[in-house]
Amino acid sequence: MRLLRFGDWSVGVDEELLTRAGERCTLAPFLAPSEGSVRLRLRARTVPAGQGAPLDPRNPSGARFQVQGDVVDVEPPRAELDTELALRVGMQLATLRQGGLLLHAAGVSFQGRGVVAIGPSGAGKSTWTRLCARAAGADVLSDEVVALLPDGWAEGSPFCSDLDLPSTLARARLVAVLLLRKGPEERMEEVSADEAIPALMGQVFRPLPGEATPGDILQRLAGISEKVALRRFVFRKHEAAAGFVREWLDGQ
Repeated sequence: MRLLRFGDWSVGVDEELLTRAGERCTLAPFLAPSEGSVRLRLRARTVPAGQGAPLDPRNPSGARFQVQGDVVDVEPPRAELDTELALRVGMQLATLRQGGLLLHAAGVSFQGRGVVAIGPSGAGKSTWTRLCARAAGADVLSDEVVALLPDGWAEGSPFCSDLDLPSTLARARLVAVLLLRKGPEERMEEVSADEAIPALMGQVFRPLPGEATPGDILQRLAGISEKVALRRFVFRKHEAAAGFVREWLDGQ
């Protein structure tokens, strides 16, 4: 068993579930000390027929998982995607139980200052992450999955959308959420919570059954939004976009 740190929790993961961890899973930033206490366990077990849920909803006949208290039974992975999805279940459960939310989003850190960017598919999350990392020296939390916790931290994840953007940092203090939009030049626009929260809501991973209601999600997003800067970032696919974000942060 290996321990992975998600937020303040250590999650124990059976080695069998990691045997197919491929290039899309970067575990190193999330490894926890082996002597730490385990708050949640991902265990390789056969899920009885008719119980649990498929790891991949698009493949009902694939590997399944079942949550039982602080133990998640996961059938041995049949493909790399199964390992990624099993870890995602563990991260989501740990995040929800710490009062946070898991989002389809990108996140970077400029000297410990975390910035999370959201937008629909094609908005440029991976492009923005790559620009920040390569042109402005930012650490990568993830270009695909980020957790927001109520104590003000943005948590990275082992998952990446583009293989050249592995996570290099596990967490950073969240200072801003950006709604991405492509445009002819860089600019920051004020965004109200009334606009930002629905946009964030659209990127939240559907909570596991019994873990959080829609009302819980809205309340958590509202609490997070009160503590950070909310902006729309219009940008080009140009390294100047990364410098613009860093300079904007320096002025906050």
